[in-house]
Amino acid sequence: MSKDINTEIGRRIYERRKQLGITQEYLAELTDTTPQAISNYERGKRELNASVTIKMSKALRTTTDFLLTGNDSVFSIDTDIHNLSDKNKATLNEIIERCIKLTEK
Repeated sequence: MSKDINTEIGRRIYERRKQLGITQEYLAELTDTTPQAISNYERGKRELNASVTIKMSKALRTTTDFLLTGNDSVFSIDTDIHNLSDKNKATLNEIIERCIKLTEK
């Protein structure tokens, strides 16, 4: 991969990690890497291999396609939930809790 591609992938990793509110340390735990490796990926200084790409996409709750190309047509629902108002988040949480109670009966 070229340096420009690694930089773009790194930017997407960084932005998604920030969007989820997780640290480099926690992302490193989720991907069986080190915080230094995460920093290098985010800065485009280190190239992702297939195994890390898959782990990274799962940890960031997105797709490998998004990480590699930026195509977010199948992007995670987390983004939509994150953008809800606090009132709508509370309503959604209430709906989910009611659904869980219904399945427990």
